[in-house]
Amino acid sequence: MKILYCIPSLQNPGGMERILSEKINYLVQVYGYNVTVLTTDQRARPLFFPLDEDVKVVDFGYNFDLDFKRSLGSRIIFTLSKIAAYRKKLEAFLAEEQPEIMVSTGGKELEFLQSIRVNCKKVLEMHFSQNFRQQFLMAQNAGLLSRLVGQYRTSQLLRQTKQLDALVVLTKKDLEQWQRTHKNIYHIYNFSSFAATHSADVTRKRAIAVGKLDAQKGFDLLIDAWAQHKEELHNWTLDIYGQGEWKEKLSQKISFHELEGKIKLMGVSENIQEEMLNSSMFLFSSRFEGFALVFVEAMTCGLPVVSFDCPEGPAELIENDKNGILVPAEDVESFGKAITRLADREDLRRIMGSNAKKKAAEFSKEVIMRQWDGLFKTIGNRN
Repeated sequence: MKILYCIPSLQNPGGMERILSEKINYLVQVYGYNVTVLTTDQRARPLFFPLDEDVKVVDFGYNFDLDFKRSLGSRIIFTLSKIAAYRKKLEAFLAEEQPEIMVSTGGKELEFLQSIRVNCKKVLEMHFSQNFRQQFLMAQNAGLLSRLVGQYRTSQLLRQTKQLDALVVLTKKDLEQWQRTHKNIYHIYNFSSFAATHSADVTRKRAIAVGKLDAQKGFDLLIDAWAQHKEELHNWTLDIYGQGEWKEKLSQKISFHELEGKIKLMGVSENIQEEMLNSSMFLFSSRFEGFALVFVEAMTCGLPVVSFDCPEGPAELIENDKNGILVPAEDVESFGKAITRLADREDLRRIMGSNAKKKAAEFSKEVIMRQWDGLFKTIGNRN
């Protein structure tokens, strides 16, 4: 089967990039698929995660991500112009390549995906919650204009996806929400890419957080939560792994709270599994998520998790006080108390970590990839 995957870029060390890369490799190596990856914003940067040598990678070079630096009016003009050019070029590319299935991960092709006339099945692999466009805008600027534009963009997303051959979501809560308006919804979890044979050493006085340094991941809230309890946590350290546009902002917040040496921005790790195994708890402070792969990876390593109950994924993974602690979304005070509770109780970290590892076993690669293969074959055989 011939498949085209569309994603803005594969140069980031993020969960979506990791899961997509491993999924593509599995489809090629185990099921014998013919896969091409189409990017729009790669800019000749290297792939962060390796792809099988049989995978063809093509970059159209529209670089939509750079337009976020423009003023609102200029951004709209440039983006609409680029989208029109992208549509024309993609239609020609599809006519030449003739894939049986085209999969979008929510890039700019989604603006026109269901209306283009091509002889292939069209799938959206949704890594975010239904109102992710509004959440993104509100995380950047929580004003009235952002809320109104976000609401419009969410309604637009509903219209853009009703006629697709399949819309795949990552959580049961997402499934329930989308089924209110759509009939083309499928639910498949992300798998854990880790195969940890042993569990984290929860005696270390080290907490870890992983994710892009941006508004969504909420590390500003995490730093504030830690700062509120820095006296109780004086012999603990927090290492935050990731890169992104908020690096300087977060550095300034760490300095403001006089937490240099206690909270460190570690950059990107080539072996995040090893870093997790050398930690005692995983802290998840996102303002919104789909199904966070890093969450499952931490649980696979036997780490207890403290997480905000943000939309949409954490509540499906954490059984509160069994394999982690779930606190209300963006409740910084409760988050800080949960951290200190785990920091004070090695026995609790050990019990929750063991339960977390058992929960993570439900998300094996083999089980999840059988579901993807089944879905592709089902929609590929439709007339």
